[in-house]
Amino acid sequence: MNKFDMGMTEIEDGGQEQPAAVRLPWRIPIRWRWAMLVGFAVAIAVVVLFFIILDIERDAWLQSQASQAALQVDRLSDELKLPLLSGSSVETGLVVQKFLEKVPAVSGALIRHVSGRVDQYGEPGAVDGVLKSLIDTSQVQRLPGRALWYTRSVSYAGTPLAVVAVCFSSQEWDVIAGKLVIKISIAAVVVVLLSTVLVFWVASRMSRPIELLAGAARKVADGDYTVRLPVSGNDEISDAVSQFNVMTRELAHKEELRAVFGRYLNPKLVSDVFDGGDAVVESHRQEISVLFADMVHFTSFSESHETEEVVRVLNKHFEVFHRVVAYFGGHVDKYIGDALMGVFNHPVNDAAHVRHAAMAALAIDMACMRLGVRQKSGEPIAFRLGLNCGQAIVGNIGAAQRLEYTVIGDAVNVASRMGGLGSGRQLLMPRETFERLGAGFTFTAVGECEIKGISRRIEAGVVTAESDAVLKMIAFAVDLAFGCDLSEDRRHSIG
Repeated sequence: MNKFDMGMTEIEDGGQEQPAAVRLPWRIPIRWRWAMLVGFAVAIAVVVLFFIILDIERDAWLQSQASQAALQVDRLSDELKLPLLSGSSVETGLVVQKFLEKVPAVSGALIRHVSGRVDQYGEPGAVDGVLKSLIDTSQVQRLPGRALWYTRSVSYAGTPLAVVAVCFSSQEWDVIAGKLVIKISIAAVVVVLLSTVLVFWVASRMSRPIELLAGAARKVADGDYTVRLPVSGNDEISDAVSQFNVMTRELAHKEELRAVFGRYLNPKLVSDVFDGGDAVVESHRQEISVLFADMVHFTSFSESHETEEVVRVLNKHFEVFHRVVAYFGGHVDKYIGDALMGVFNHPVNDAAHVRHAAMAALAIDMACMRLGVRQKSGEPIAFRLGLNCGQAIVGNIGAAQRLEYTVIGDAVNVASRMGGLGSGRQLLMPRETFERLGAGFTFTAVGECEIKGISRRIEAGVVTAESDAVLKMIAFAVDLAFGCDLSEDRRHSIG
């Protein structure tokens, strides 16, 4: 059975099913991503800037240290001339010791005499590399390497006496660098925090419209096309919000058009046009079941009632009939004055379309009796019912300016003729159609009839429901068409 909701048949979309978006159980909001990204970028920039500043400060300190070292080494060289000239090692050592005491920045010194002897003072550390790089120069120069060694030759009256090398401690730079690290670290933390807070605030203001847009999009996906968002600002986000509002208005208008056209056109055609945008439907042959129901004594009824009353009564009956046909998987192809033409197995395929069409016809008769509308004579309004199953042409019929998507062929003509054979409240069909109904129905032959355009004679008969299961399903469909509140027990028992 097809589902029944508000008298409309549920039509499946022929388009390909789109895979659902995969959402992780956790996610990081945009504002936090921007805050972390900017915070990380600022931290990297501060680290790079720190090394640049540290390098500049060290170069400046080394230049200052070189100036101080030149003065101190020149002074030591001058003081060592006489002791070296006299060859007194004791005096030479005293001069160097006093120098080390007066200049705390000096950690050690060494003297290489012209004889090749080397004297070490203080704590100069490893001196092998220093001895290899000592040069004979009259100007103070720094030796290559990480240690701060400064050297100069000592001579008297043009006579070389020795080469002096003095090692200055880098402890002062370590203190300066430590203070610099602390200050820059504090500044970096402050800058990172301030920039993160600022970016978080800006990102929150930017992400708020996006969050509203995402929430509104979810509502639209659920079928709510009345969603509108306030447009503020003049940027890309406001443009997106504005276009979203335009989209929802167009979708709402499209849904209104779908609802309006769905009342007048074939549901498959409407679905194809609005869902796929393709209104070209190829004609083809297909087996269908056709049901005709036309009002008995409509001419006398229309002559004895006002026009408005005639239209009201027809609409009242057709509204219920439409719901019954839709419930059993068919659709109303057209209304022909006081007659209704229902088609089964098109556009929705149904393997049991003949059985469902027969139950729909009997349900229409039961619904008509429940409506209880009577003519002036007191006779209740009844409908003649005709049903037939066979091959028919399905396609666009009409002129280029006005087409109708419908079914035509002998199967339709026979169904119409079957309806004309009855006297009201009778369902007539050919025996060939009855034999496809299955269990639960009886066939009472009324004889053979000739139909224009068909060479063979067709045996027709009145079909009634005899099994309790079929009767319950027919009654259930009628109750649902009238909007009755069915209990859960009854729903379960009918199935």
